[in-house]
Amino acid sequence: MFIRYEQITISTARVYSVNDLSPNPLATSVMLQAASANIRYTMDGTPPTTAIGMLLLTTSEPEMFLMEDFKRIKFIAASGTPTLNIHYSGPGGS
Repeated sequence: MFIRYEQITISTARVYSVNDLSPNPLATSVMLQAASANIRYTMDGTPPTTAIGMLLLTTSEPEMFLMEDFKRIKFIAASGTPTLNIHYSGPGGS
């Protein structure tokens, strides 16, 4: 069940991590969606760049991640200043 929604604007100037967000402590998974521009991300500890990392495309369906994986994710805008939409889900949501 969805238990929290969060939105953050990402830039090309710096790398963002879960420390820049406010995840719900009960969340077990998250759904991510890029809006207005693509976002690059990595989950192996290396920082993404505007040219390196997996792409979260504005034209794709939202992607789901387990919270244990999401805690390692790092983001950067591939270009522009995209918005990252985040839905946290877990037990007891509505």
